[in-house]
Amino acid sequence: MKVTYTGRQIDLSTENAHKIELEFQKLGRLLDNGKGEAHAHVVLAHERVDHHHSHFVEVTVPYHGHDLVGKSHDGDLFTALHAAVGKLEAQALKVKEKYRDSRRVAEEIPVAE
Repeated sequence: MKVTYTGRQIDLSTENAHKIELEFQKLGRLLDNGKGEAHAHVVLAHERVDHHHSHFVEVTVPYHGHDLVGKSHDGDLFTALHAAVGKLEAQALKVKEKYRDSRRVAEEIPVAE
């Protein structure tokens, strides 16, 4: 899975980028369907809200004509990232099931008389 990053008020080290890519491996196996590699865009932001520092994560993945979006925020960057990826996995499973079910055609079985 190809992952691109946009950091707002965050400088991402190579170690943290590697941790993020490991987080996307499972999602990549779910979304890569042999027609091409899936692509995810990750927006990371660090803001101060009500005297607390919070990390905001937004992950966008185009999949079967839909834009899957997972958003989360937490005091810890990787907790927020894990929650956003979890939301994205749930959306991907739902879209994949709908896509699979819409492509199935009922087969008529001849009945012997």
